[in-house]
Parts: sequence; structure tokens; C-alpha cells
Amino acid sequence: MNRIKKLTSWSAFPSLLLFMLFLVVNASISNGLSGSFFHSFIATNAAAICVTIGVTATILVAGTDISLGSIVSLVNVIIVTLNGKNYSIGTAVTIALMCAILCGMLNGFIVGVMRVNPLLTTFATSTVFAGIALWILPYPGGSIDFAFGDWYLSRLIGIPTPVWLILILVIIWIIAIKLPSGLHIYALGKNVNKAYASGVNVVGIRFFVHTFAGLAAGIAGICISANTCAGSPSIGATMSMNSIAAAVIGGVSLNGGTGSIAGGIFGAAFLSILTSIVVSANLSSYVQNFIQGIILLVGVVFSIIASDKHLANKMKKIFTGGTAS
Repeated sequence: MNRIKKLTSWSAFPSLLLFMLFLVVNASISNGLSGSFFHSFIATNAAAICVTIGVTATILVAGTDISLGSIVSLVNVIIVTLNGKNYSIGTAVTIALMCAILCGMLNGFIVGVMRVNPLLTTFATSTVFAGIALWILPYPGGSIDFAFGDWYLSRLIGIPTPVWLILILVIIWIIAIKLPSGLHIYALGKNVNKAYASGVNVVGIRFFVHTFAGLAAGIAGICISANTCAGSPSIGATMSMNSIAAAVIGGVSLNGGTGSIAGGIFGAAFLSILTSIVVSANLSSYVQNFIQGIILLVGVVFSIIASDKHLANKMKKIFTGGTAS
């Protein structure tokens, strides 16, 4: 009984419930669930999950990062361009990943050291990164060695490669949280002023989370490049805002200090399965966007109410005819 109560009170539980519910819906309108379905699902949506992990880290410290989608696009065009210039795919991926980390470090320096608002900072750097991507590859095109795609769709010890790429980020984050400074991440998110007064290394933590977010976007760029084996300067355009929505659905408070990476992952998985269901319905693009938006709105509201006990009690009193306090 205690385990069930603990599970239902978990901040990520609403997003997990939504994902499982829509997974059943998807199974009912398709050919059911199979190993190949899950392999294809994770290969297609690993990039979205990685970006959500990155943005969740920045939200937890009462910030955000809307430049991650542009970093994904930048990584993609760098890999395509370098591979087209006869660089080995390993070299191209390494250079692109280092560029993503440097982008994250730039965000971390401006936000942490210079103390500029993270929303304004990442809005500006998003434009810069997107501009560089467009300069490198003005039009969608190019190709990547298909052996890279084969590697991405392969398995290691029976586990799909995209899962290993996601696990890299999860392991790094778990290690960071388990360190003594890990508690400072949540303390900073709860109250920045108290964190400063308590001697928390605010600058170092903000620099770390944005660098980590840059790494997450870099791995996302690798995933999407391997999955498509082509390049586009706008391939990550919508990923930043979608990842923020996924994090909120996953029970991560936009005020910071509440939530977990697991919630972000389940939130991203829910949005991904939702997209799959709407597309499978063979509706027009306008209807698809409308339905997807409505369900997304309901999902966000449901997750916020479920994760906020005071608000949940207030809504319960309203619908049961009681007096809301």
C-alpha cells in the first residue's frame, strides 16, 4: 500500500500514466505492441528525449534553455557538411559534439558568470546558433554515410544504440545528483537568494547545467542525424518548446526545484506517442495540429494539477461542490 501511495505521489507519475494510456491507444489502432515497434519508437524519438533531459536540468535550477533546438540543427549540419568533405563519420561526430558542448558552455558563462536572465540569453544564442547552421547549410540536403544509420539502428548487448545514448546522459546526471553538490541543484531551484546566502556555488551549478544541456542537444543532434542520414538547418526548430512542454507534463515545475529527469523522459515519450497516434489517424495537417494541441494542453493542465497537491485539493472541492480555500 505504501509503495502504491509513494508511486502515485511521485512527480513523474502523471506523465508515466499518460504515456501508458496513449501507448494502449496506439496499440489498439495499429498492429499492437512488439519489440520492433519499441525499437523504431526509441530510434525516432531519442533526439526529443535527449533535448528534454537537457532542458529539464536547466529548469530545475529555476532557468530554461530555448537554444537547444538550434544546437541540434547546428550539430546536424556540421556532421552532414564534414562527412560530405570526406571527413570520417567519427571525426565529424566528434567535432559536432564538441561544438554543442561549447555552445552549452557559452550559455553557462553568460547565465552563470555574467548573471544574465537565462530566457533572454538562450533566446539570443538560439538565433546565433540557428544563423550559423543556416550559414553552413543554407538549404536542406546532403547525405551521411548510411553505415552511420546502420550503427544507430543496431543493438549492443541486445539493447538498441539510441537507448545507450540516452543512458549516457542519465548516468552523468545521476552522478551529478549523488555528489554533495547535487542537493545544491534543487536548493538553487527552490530559492536563488537563499542559495547565494548559504554559500552554494551558484555560478558553477548554472555553468554545469547549461553545459550538460549542450551535451544533451549534441547527442540529440547525433541521434537525429543518424536516423535521417540527411541535413537541414531547421531540423531542430520546434524541439526547444516541445521539450519544455514535455518537462512540464513530466511534473517539472517551471519555478525550479521540483521534478526529475525521469519525469522529463516520460513527458517526452508521451508527446512522441501522441504525435504517432495523430499521424496514424490520416487526418489533414491542420486537424492534426489542432488535436495535438488540445491533448497537449489537457496533458499539461492534468500534470500540473496532479503534481500540485494544494491545487488538486482546490479543484476537487470545486467539482464536488465544496468550498475551495
